[in-house]
Amino acid sequence: MSLDMLRKPNSRKKGLKMLVYGQSGTGKTVLGLSFPKIVAVDSEDGYAWYEGTDRAKNIVGILDTQSFEDLSNLLDDLEDSIDEFDTLIVDSETKIHENIQEALIEVEESRALRKGKDVLDANLSIRSYGKIKQLESRLQNLKVKLASQGINIVSIAQAQDEMKDMGNNKRIKIGEKPNMAKNAQFDYDVVLRLFVKDGKYMGIVEKDRTETYERGAEIENPSYANWAKRLTADDNKGNVIVKDFGKDKEKSKVAYEETVVSEMPFKDQVADYVSKLDGQDKKEAFAKKVKALTGSGSLSTLTEEQQSKVLAYMNDNKLEAA
Repeated sequence: MSLDMLRKPNSRKKGLKMLVYGQSGTGKTVLGLSFPKIVAVDSEDGYAWYEGTDRAKNIVGILDTQSFEDLSNLLDDLEDSIDEFDTLIVDSETKIHENIQEALIEVEESRALRKGKDVLDANLSIRSYGKIKQLESRLQNLKVKLASQGINIVSIAQAQDEMKDMGNNKRIKIGEKPNMAKNAQFDYDVVLRLFVKDGKYMGIVEKDRTETYERGAEIENPSYANWAKRLTADDNKGNVIVKDFGKDKEKSKVAYEETVVSEMPFKDQVADYVSKLDGQDKKEAFAKKVKALTGSGSLSTLTEEQQSKVLAYMNDNKLEAA
């Protein structure tokens, strides 16, 4: 890696990525509504009783959906309206997570029917679990990209019991965790678990990169105000540095594919290149080019030097086989 790829650390504007989770009735939505200039994704109709009241005064717009596809399209579209809002709330991440799973289990059931199998025996395949991870990773990267442009992200999730297997078919509850994409909490700057104590809404800090609170701190009636001073500090002003990690994944994919192809036998590399050519005309033109470069129409008789000429041509003309 060239040192030219590195950047100097500097003060820049960035949004807060907050994950809030807890049982029903612990104040998750109320906390989210305390943030400024909100675009909200309401997947539980949880905003119905707040609309038209002072609670909802910061809302710019609401998208009512549980669809992964709708959320994904919204995240793409919001990039063209960065100046019109300050916060994106997804309430709840749990419903989006379940939507992806339900959609894919229906696909598995359809496959089972086509194969004459019992639909009740259909389960998510390893391929489907991989697809779930891929889709949810894309959503997380889109949120990170918005946050890098100064937009606050508030993800709200339902809590689920975290269990430990003790053996002999015995499991015990050891805590709670957010019911959403696995390991998603690592993407957030602040993670809060909400609960009710002595009739009061409370939040316990499980993570805080802003160093506003220590891990384990309990906050009564947590809201945007608890982090407002940190978010308006001098080191959170100035230009933004857009972080598009989705593109990084695509670069890795391309690099991996190139590595795999380069390790194939010569004939397989040619076959892979030809399979990506669009139309018979291009394939015939490639065959003529190989003959012009090597003087031979048979790949099996080419010397290493002739093979190198063909490989060099293929490398210089990747776009033809894109």
